[in-house]
Amino acid sequence: MIKIDKSNVPIPAVLGPNGNGEKAIEKLRTAFDNGDTSFVFNKKIYGHSTVKEALKKIQHNKCCFCETSITHISHGDVEHFRPKAGYQVDEKQELVKPGYYWLAYDFANLFFCCQVCNQVYKKNYFPLADETKRANSHRADIALEDSLILNPALDEIVEHLMFDAEIIKPKNGSQKGAETIKRTGLNREFLLKERLEHLKKLRFLECIVLRNGEQADEIKAAFKEWGKSMSLFSAMVRANFPKLVK
Repeated sequence: MIKIDKSNVPIPAVLGPNGNGEKAIEKLRTAFDNGDTSFVFNKKIYGHSTVKEALKKIQHNKCCFCETSITHISHGDVEHFRPKAGYQVDEKQELVKPGYYWLAYDFANLFFCCQVCNQVYKKNYFPLADETKRANSHRADIALEDSLILNPALDEIVEHLMFDAEIIKPKNGSQKGAETIKRTGLNREFLLKERLEHLKKLRFLECIVLRNGEQADEIKAAFKEWGKSMSLFSAMVRANFPKLVK
């Protein structure tokens, strides 16, 4: 998991001022003020091709949580960080409504996510450090919330997550790190295998560099590329080969 920078990206027109998203949010706010707590959301708006393409570009076609490259065999999901329809804080709790309906078409709340992270693990989970600070309507201030799931665009990921080889662990016992690992499945079996295979190849190349082989300079340059945000499992690469990615 790496930090995602949305600061210099234009908001897709469908979600911007006078766009369909803004109009839909106003209808949801009015419906809530009239007593509604269950809403119908328009996937054609938040899942619009321009929204998805913008997120894919920002995230280098990688899942916002597991950093897996999302290819032509998986279309990926537009994920709502704060769940739009309702939320849960644990497995035993029923879905609490309303969710963050007023953020359903908010670009800041949207990320590109693999279907496993989104549909199998995160789903509607959104636990807070202090439930009394939860924003239950568009009139509340979400800035008061302290999410236990790391926000890829706002939180300093490296302060909460670390790598032990291919395994992600909470850094310094971080509660946010532990909850993020659990709720997004960052150590699921298949993902561990994928990261381990990637790590084995890089360790082999590291040995060549350390032995000053003929291709050492070329491989060093490659490590720098593999440590960049657009590369596969870049957080793991940076954590395991800090000297080579500088």
